Amino acid sequence: MKSDMGKFINLAGKIKTPLTLSGLVVVILYAVYRQVLSLNIFENIGANSTFVLLQNILDKIFWLALISILLGVASYLVTFILSRQAPRSSSSVSLIDASLDPHDSPYEQHIENGKKKIRPHRKSDKKEDKN
Repeated sequence: MKSDMGKFINLAGKIKTPLTLSGLVVVILYAVYRQVLSLNIFENIGANSTFVLLQNILDKIFWLALISILLGVASYLVTFILSRQAPRSSSSVSLIDASLDPHDSPYEQHIENGKKKIRPHRKSDKKEDKN
C-alpha cells in the first residue's frame, strides 16, 4: 500500500491540465469503489439494502467527480483568459556615462584598469590647489 501511495504522489505532481485531473479523479473513484465492493458487509444487509447503499455511494461519488472536473476546467479557462488579457510589461534600460564636475564636487574621478573610479579628494591635492 505504501508503494501505491508513493506512485500516487508522483502522479499527482504531473497534473498540468484539466483532462489529466479528470483522469486522475476517475482512477481514484474506481479505486474507492473497488475497495468498498471488496468489503464483506454487503452479504449481511440483504440485496435490496445493498443496492440502495451502493446507489447512494455512487451518486455522491459521481457528483463529487463532476464538480472536480468542472472546477478543473474552470480554473484552466480562468488562467488562460487572464493571461491573454494582461498586457505584457517590458522596459528598455540603457546605461549612461556620468562624470563628476571637478570644480563643484568633493570627490575626484580617475580611471583605473579602464574603469572610472570615484573617491573623495585627497587633502594633499586641496593644499596644492590653494597654493
